[in-house]
Amino acid sequence: MLLLTLAATASHASAAAAAPGPGQYEVGVTSRTFTKTSVTSGQPRPLLTVIWYPAVAGTGTEETFGRRDADVIDELFPWIVFSHGSCGLPTQASYLTKALASRGFVVVAPSHTGNTKDDPNCVANFADSFINRVADVQFIIDAMLAETADASSRFADRLRPQAVGMTGLSFGGYTTLSAAQHEPRLRAAVAMVPGGTGALARNDITIPMMVIGGERDIVVGFAESERAYQRLAGPRFLVELLAANHLAVTDECFPLCGPDDIPQAAAHRIVQHYVLTFFRRFLDLGFAEGAGSIRAVPRTRLTADPVR
Repeated sequence: MLLLTLAATASHASAAAAAPGPGQYEVGVTSRTFTKTSVTSGQPRPLLTVIWYPAVAGTGTEETFGRRDADVIDELFPWIVFSHGSCGLPTQASYLTKALASRGFVVVAPSHTGNTKDDPNCVANFADSFINRVADVQFIIDAMLAETADASSRFADRLRPQAVGMTGLSFGGYTTLSAAQHEPRLRAAVAMVPGGTGALARNDITIPMMVIGGERDIVVGFAESERAYQRLAGPRFLVELLAANHLAVTDECFPLCGPDDIPQAAAHRIVQHYVLTFFRRFLDLGFAEGAGSIRAVPRTRLTADPVR
């Protein structure tokens, strides 16, 4: 077993490592509503889902989140489920979901119904969402596998069935950890600023996994990320974003980020660097290519045990 703890502070020589260049693909975006049965009520539970993907250049209509309803590149791609935070939205980390799509990943982001920013009772629905979230993820995996098997679908023969990953932030970070315990089709995962580790099942997580936490997180605390890291029994990575608060990993850090915190653009570049490198190695290229490939970059502290 190899355990590495590396700290990287700002330096001109290595700063470029945290700033990935543009991807090779244009980014397409589309929306679908997949309806399942609620675990808690037994009633229909519609999941409005935003999907980013590598797009055929010049197709679709340009908008904030990509080229709306563009054609999908005719290739088989690895794909990732994204889980939003409590009272968040599927689009709340579009800097990351778009970056993944531009580099050859399909990203599927369902709304956890009742616990989104658009739901008037999103806080009150926390407990209901807690029970439904992993089932939401499993249903979305089923739905997207059905899409890639359907000749009439935009995603027909576009998804690699054995290359399914997951990421999420805050409550979605917890959802990612819990799904990694319960959903065997997941091959690799990244949990960002997760909370609730004490509520996880007793079994440890064996797939390759990265946890990203904020040094100054005043919502769940960086200690939660450290506890999550201790539950990882496979190749594992813990990234501490120095001078970062809880919402540094989202599109908009207000109102939690202060003038002395890491600039949002810098936090985004760092998260993109780590997440893209992780999924490229462990989901796209496969397990054998991932060992030892992730290095600390400026404004972070990295703890890694990559070859367990």
